[in-house]
Amino acid sequence: MTFVIEPGWAWDAENGLRSGVHVIVRDGIVADVVRERPTLDARRIAAPDALLLPGFINLHNHALSAPLFRGLADDIAPGDIPGHIVFSLLMPLGGVAASVMTEEEIGDAAEMALLEGLRSGMTGVLDVHRVAQWPFIERAKRLGLRSWTCPYTFSETVGMTQEGKPTYTPTAETGFEATLALFDRFDEGPKGVTRVGFGPHGPDSNTPELLRRIDAAARERQTVVSIHAAQNLIEIARVKELHGKGSIDHLRDLGLLRPGVVLAHGMFATDEEFATIAAEGAALASCPLAFARSGRFVPLARIEASGLRLGIGTDGVTLDMLQEIRTASIFAKVQSGTPHGLTAPRILRAATRDAALALGRDDLGLIAPGQRADLVMFDLSSSRYQPVWDPLKALITNGSAADLMLAMVEGRVLLRDGTVLSADAAAVTRRGRAAIARVWQEAARCGAIPPSIAARAAFPLSG
Repeated sequence: MTFVIEPGWAWDAENGLRSGVHVIVRDGIVADVVRERPTLDARRIAAPDALLLPGFINLHNHALSAPLFRGLADDIAPGDIPGHIVFSLLMPLGGVAASVMTEEEIGDAAEMALLEGLRSGMTGVLDVHRVAQWPFIERAKRLGLRSWTCPYTFSETVGMTQEGKPTYTPTAETGFEATLALFDRFDEGPKGVTRVGFGPHGPDSNTPELLRRIDAAARERQTVVSIHAAQNLIEIARVKELHGKGSIDHLRDLGLLRPGVVLAHGMFATDEEFATIAAEGAALASCPLAFARSGRFVPLARIEASGLRLGIGTDGVTLDMLQEIRTASIFAKVQSGTPHGLTAPRILRAATRDAALALGRDDLGLIAPGQRADLVMFDLSSSRYQPVWDPLKALITNGSAADLMLAMVEGRVLLRDGTVLSADAAAVTRRGRAAIARVWQEAARCGAIPPSIAARAAFPLSG
């Protein structure tokens, strides 16, 4: 099908803000962008008060974490958990989910989470999850979203004692061979909509030998690697103890700071380490809301100043990309003490073109002839935007996901006028809610949800 999209404004990172253009989409690509109204036999989408953008790419996410941890990981009080939240709550609860959920339940919960992302302008997502949660791949494909799936690998599983001491337990089930099998089953190649990469959990929980195997396999298959790096002080201390260097230098020495590698968080990286990432060519996915709920600012002003390739992820918190983008911009301004940190064009570039390039896709993230037609359009006609002085600033400052009026991937319309067309959203939500409810019941029974947190649940955890 051929579309002619006629927005009030169109923007991308290379062509800037344009008005009065007509975007022709044919056979999954942007066929042309013209000034004169084309006389084509095409479906026309006219929206004189709307802003057309390349679709947002969520560069670091855990789709199942969004509903699984919703409410449980917020407002953590002293004594709620014995130590770091990743080791004492998130990983144990994730382990329960992996052990008790059926493939259908995993898919239902993942699809429910992905709906939230789609409704906020997310057309592509790099998702990291346990190997057993592979039904995510099928559900992302069913919804029509572009996905890069990076299953976890571990040489050691991580946990925490009741005294708050981190534990590392060797495992023979690294996930490496299982990831290769998923690649062979689902990966569509370098230009595909569905990709499978590698997701080593961190440099502290993967041996150098395993990380070298992952690097070699990813290079051979022309796919991506996503790894948490400098995300917490426990990880950094463990790497220094074992290898005598920081996490970033350790990954550099293993060849894993190259293009095609996405580092997650970099929360505790130094300025020198950010400069190293920039020089070596890896990208960094920052997820400001994930750390803000634990009372910490992600150092976005320092990250921006380093010149590294920055992308934005939701980390499975809200999955609202527009909210995450706005938060990143605000944090950079507050930290730098200036009003121009991560301006609207800069942060939108991070969420579109730079994220695409981080994933090796030079045919994504622009509205230009030959680009894949992954596009979103926000209606700026409501009172919250009026009058529109600058549509980019209007969207970043005041924008709401509720005003998303169009989302397409490869020219296929997934959402139109706020309605998801590629799924029965109400049915997906009912099934996803039931799947997570069963995990919560089991997690409370076995103690994976600490008693003080379980006591605050509005949801019945017994009976």
